[in-house]
Amino acid sequence: MVATPWDAGGPELVGRDGDLAQLTEVINGVCAGKARTVIVSGDAGVGKTALVRRACASAPPDALMLIGGALPLASVDVPFLALRSAFRTAAARVVGTLPAPELSGDARPDVLVQIDEWLTAQSRLRPVILVIDDLHWADQSTLDVLMYILAGPGDRPLGVIGTVRTGEVRPGGALHQWLADIRRLPRMDVHRLGPLDRPDTEAQLSQLLGAPPHQSLINDVYTRSAGNPYLNLLLVEGLTAGARHLPAGFPPDLKSAVLRAWRGLSAGARELTQILALGGRAASAAELRAVAGSAVEPDGVLPLLHLAVEAGLVDLAPDGTYWFHHPIIAEALEQGLDAGERRRWHAAFAAVYERQLDDGARPDAAVAVSLADHYDAAGRPADAYRWALTAADLASANGALSDALRLLRRTVQLRAALPDAVEQPRDLWDRLRAAARESGAMAQELEAIEILLACIDKAEEPLEASHLMVRRMHLQLSTGQAFFPMADIREAVRLSAATPRRWEHALALAELVHASMWHSEPGADALAYQALALARETGDQRALSYALTAAAIVANTAHRFTESRDLAAKGAVEAVRARDFWAYVHATYWTGNAQDPWTSAEYADLLCRARQELMEQGAPHAYISKIAATEAASYLAVGAWRECRAALRIALSLDPGPMGDVDARLTAARLAQLQGRHDEAAVHLARADELYQENSGYLNLTFDAIRAEVHVAAGRPELAFTAAMAGATGPGPAPTMCEWLLPLAARALADQAQRARDLGDPTAELLVAAKELEQRFPGVLHERVGHAALYNRQVAAFELLYTAELGRVRNEPGSAAAWARTADAFGAALLPWEEAYACRRAVELLLLQGHHRSPRAAEFLRRGLTLATDLEAVPIRVALERLAAHARIPVAPVTATPLTLAARLPGLTPRERDILEFVVAGRTYGEIARGLMISEKTVSSHISNLLRKTGAANRVDLARLASGAGPVSNGSA
Repeated sequence: MVATPWDAGGPELVGRDGDLAQLTEVINGVCAGKARTVIVSGDAGVGKTALVRRACASAPPDALMLIGGALPLASVDVPFLALRSAFRTAAARVVGTLPAPELSGDARPDVLVQIDEWLTAQSRLRPVILVIDDLHWADQSTLDVLMYILAGPGDRPLGVIGTVRTGEVRPGGALHQWLADIRRLPRMDVHRLGPLDRPDTEAQLSQLLGAPPHQSLINDVYTRSAGNPYLNLLLVEGLTAGARHLPAGFPPDLKSAVLRAWRGLSAGARELTQILALGGRAASAAELRAVAGSAVEPDGVLPLLHLAVEAGLVDLAPDGTYWFHHPIIAEALEQGLDAGERRRWHAAFAAVYERQLDDGARPDAAVAVSLADHYDAAGRPADAYRWALTAADLASANGALSDALRLLRRTVQLRAALPDAVEQPRDLWDRLRAAARESGAMAQELEAIEILLACIDKAEEPLEASHLMVRRMHLQLSTGQAFFPMADIREAVRLSAATPRRWEHALALAELVHASMWHSEPGADALAYQALALARETGDQRALSYALTAAAIVANTAHRFTESRDLAAKGAVEAVRARDFWAYVHATYWTGNAQDPWTSAEYADLLCRARQELMEQGAPHAYISKIAATEAASYLAVGAWRECRAALRIALSLDPGPMGDVDARLTAARLAQLQGRHDEAAVHLARADELYQENSGYLNLTFDAIRAEVHVAAGRPELAFTAAMAGATGPGPAPTMCEWLLPLAARALADQAQRARDLGDPTAELLVAAKELEQRFPGVLHERVGHAALYNRQVAAFELLYTAELGRVRNEPGSAAAWARTADAFGAALLPWEEAYACRRAVELLLLQGHHRSPRAAEFLRRGLTLATDLEAVPIRVALERLAAHARIPVAPVTATPLTLAARLPGLTPRERDILEFVVAGRTYGEIARGLMISEKTVSSHISNLLRKTGAANRVDLARLASGAGPVSNGSA
């Protein structure tokens, strides 16, 4: 029997896991025998119907689903309309002889009883779920029937689910009163469905466009839709995944959907709401009365606003101001005015706000921002410039940094047309640079710095030029434009050396040390301690932070790890004091480098704490995002993929900026390919490539290793080899994830060799390539920093992996032992993805070499399968399941022995029953010993006792006896 007539297909429900779980719990409660009611409320387009549809699709197949919906009829009133549609197709699905109630006539009191009795009769036979969609359009007769049903017995398996559009619930109306009444009934819940957040909006857009979108497009959509799923769909209709911004204007379908309720207002209410929309912010009735003037009758402003509130278009705030329920309504209304009307109303708003300030009172930031915006839109540049300067100061003081940055950019643009303005362009750009730095707008800060450097005479202002060049180096790295250009940082040191006792010189020296480390330039050690001494002498916290971290780098490379950790930790403290969050991220990474490898849970936890501190400090999200993205990469490396996914969500919860975005994309690509979503991985990698040009040169990022992983997992070994070698042979020190590069190159050759052998093609060239690879790189690459024992174990495991993959190229006999050692090494190194992969290769070779009955084959198979299942590593899990089926190796988990065992096999000790559980699951002596933490000799002794007590001939018979199947001895153990 079909559970629901609704189509359960369509796009995947995005961002509603918690909501779906709550609704599913209601349905499960009904199926368990209890009456339940839930009303799902939310704005139009938020996804109420889709949520209910998906929940109903997961109901048990024997449940009777009755789905009906109300309609927005205007000229006729059809009693019980929603119930008619619910019962119309019930005849084909009901059980018993009692037919569905006939609802063809007028509303009658006895109909309530008939419907209730019929539902009760059906619920005695199976659970019943009655769904009424769009209750806000339901007629009074339907509401009365539902009230009667909801007030009925609570011990019948009958559930009622309704959806309500919040904007349609009028205060004092019939539905408003009905909802108030049913809230007092038992077993009644109201579930408010809110909009999607930014990460879920990105997920929906990825689904709609077929690939993850650009962050700039996500920003455009989320700003306009505020996370409404239906508006998201309409906004991107006709776009491709490569679109970077929304086109200008409104798509026709979107405008129609947004303004549907507005068109039902009176002419006066429509005009007044357009004026409110043009105001750009919440306004009181008195302000609107002053602005509207003769366009609206003074006594009519309040009634017209009340009409807009009742229509669900406008909300009345507690402070008595009015603004639109959804921001896109204001945008649509504003676009409906012609240019002349806009200038007229903008000038009117500006005049009203100016009159409010006639008493000389200092304006608040919101009023100043509005004045700047209105004068600019009214075509009065001098007034717009004056107020933009004032508003930028007030916005900065209030922490509204995005407003301040926007207004400062406007002053720069307006200043060009105002020759008499007092402020110099350079001063404006300097203010813009400072605001961009505070808000984390790296691209805008970099633009301002480039303009300022072009204005500066370096001979006259060497210190200013020096510190701007250092900051430019940081921003070029963070926006993917350059990786520590040595010529620039040396020039910054030269310029600042003209005044050598200044903090600017200490900063330049410290960052020369930092850049030299990445370029393997010698001679930086002495400069680090010179920079540290000078920074301490100047007392500048920013310079001191960078100098402490530079000294930490030097100490780390000299293997003075305790000193390095302490210096970097102090650098992080000074960075917070200076509110230089680039320095904080920099110092945090080096604190971790001195303690644990980034491929450790401890490192991930360190970054988690650092991210929390950045959030507490109110740091721009670009820096929070960068830390969160690296945190995600660390959690992924150690197999904590759920924590990885949570950290990625934080990274992308707001605009991450290019620095966090590229890191998050790379980790998302790696997670996707490890779990078998190869198309998703390729798209994330492509987006990362777009963000950072010439990306192989960014040694702190993982482009080449992840690119090689994605290619090899997708069956493109030639491309994987090229990517791995690009990373392994690039200039400078080994890049992040360098340990993976050579094993991936060898794996790519091995996959090609295996393919050639399968097709009967020659492998001579591949064997030569493997020999050349081994001669050029006798061992794997590893980082020069860090000393942790865990990292040493990880490097040793990668060495074994490299050797095992080279052996696979050559098809060496006895390779199974090498893969077994590799799996054990990765287990000790706490790298579960690689351990699972090595287990798979070990099992393949053990079975290929005829070890079907080998305990080692069974142990590695079950071990790898357990890991792959926990990691949701689908490709490895599927491969191991196929091997298990082919070799007939049992993989069922060890479960508790049935309670009837004591009666069936009396006289067993508790330890013997424990061991019997493992025997039933087909485990080897070694697996039993490790599972119970006893020796294999002890296991053998217990099994001998079990055979003697039960009379079983061998372990197979023993397992059959324990499971109740009876003995079938064949004499084999």
